[in-house]
Amino acid sequence: MTFSFKGLDHIQITAPLGSEAETRRFFTEILGCKEIEKPETLKHFESLWFDIGQHILHVGLDANFHIEKRGHPAFEINDIADLMDHLKEHAIPFEEDHNLPGARRFYTEAFFGHRMEFLEWQNKPEAMMTDVEKASKK
Repeated sequence: MTFSFKGLDHIQITAPLGSEAETRRFFTEILGCKEIEKPETLKHFESLWFDIGQHILHVGLDANFHIEKRGHPAFEINDIADLMDHLKEHAIPFEEDHNLPGARRFYTEAFFGHRMEFLEWQNKPEAMMTDVEKASKK
């Protein structure tokens, strides 16, 4: 076998068809992400793309939208306390979770009911690191 994984290129979640304004507001105004213009050959698809740091998030606008309660994106961020304060200022509910060793994290269902996780590693256990992360520590 000669192939290998380089990493995650993008992830796609869904939002209700017709929710472009709410989707843009959540990702650009609330979370501070930059919207990315899609290539001309993909503009006919009902979706919005956002820069989330090292990856791209695609939000597909779907007439058959359904809420994801279990499957969810987890966004690694810097300064999680600042984000929590920012969400409180915008009356966006979230629930902090203390079950992941070495991380501070919380969940919100503020984006059309989807479960979304935000976390900041303070001391990531080696057992939870990828081989690339382990190699970069050496």
